[in-house]
Amino acid sequence: MQQLIDLLNSIKLPIEIPLLLHSPVVHFAIAIPVIALLLEITNIFIKRRCVGVISSLLLLLAVVVYFAAFFTGKTDGSEAYSLLSADGKEELKAHKLLGTYLVLGVSVLFILKLIFAAMSSRAAKIIFTLILAAFVGFALKQGKDGGELVYKYGANVQAVSAMDDKIMELEDELDSCKNELEACKTKKQEPTVVTPQATQSSAPQTSSSSEEAASSEVSQESEEEVEVSISSNTSSQESSQEVSSSSSSEATIQEKAQEALEQIKGAASGAAQKVENAIHQESEEAHVPSTEEPQTPHE
Repeated sequence: MQQLIDLLNSIKLPIEIPLLLHSPVVHFAIAIPVIALLLEITNIFIKRRCVGVISSLLLLLAVVVYFAAFFTGKTDGSEAYSLLSADGKEELKAHKLLGTYLVLGVSVLFILKLIFAAMSSRAAKIIFTLILAAFVGFALKQGKDGGELVYKYGANVQAVSAMDDKIMELEDELDSCKNELEACKTKKQEPTVVTPQATQSSAPQTSSSSEEAASSEVSQESEEEVEVSISSNTSSQESSQEVSSSSSSEATIQEKAQEALEQIKGAASGAAQKVENAIHQESEEAHVPSTEEPQTPHE
């Protein structure tokens, strides 16, 4: 059996078969055996020789049609194979294997028809009718599987092929957008640390040392707050950015960056305010007059 299958698959036709001829041919491959089955069932009761002859001619025509369906199916299947999914490819292989069995089966069926036609017994007609009914059942299953290949997996459907090409183009564009998004994220994750500008003090020279010490201490605290704010904003930005599409992701990054910048500015202004308050407090303490009275010398 395997040798017959290999022999059938190795046959090369001298002509080139056009695409999309398999669909019209397989309709006849299903209809002709069904008509032959109905004639055989009728011939069991009416017993007319002409009915048997018509059934034999239909089976001979079925042999030709099944070979045509096989070769047109090979042409269309080779064209559609690369565009199918993994499940679709497996379904196509099973469809081709069953089609090969049906081609061999219809040839054997025609030979059996000639043998049983030589027997005039009613039992021979019934046996052949049962064999033909089983063949029709497999032919109908083959038609169902072929319909699934077209409607479920999109085999030889021009719209599906065009959609696959469009999907590939969109995937390429999506990869490009992701690369641009990563570059944008890298730039946004390098924030500029805003250093509070030195506040000019109008305090007298006597309190300059204490003011500088207070301002440096407060500046250090403010810088620590700015760095904590930057790190928290950066971590929240990294954890909250989920890419749903290229345009919405870029807008989300800009919004997060703007929020981080506003918080940094707020922290910097707060630090500057603390420095100014500390300097103002030190200057007030330096200008407070001494309440102690000078001691007079005792005589």
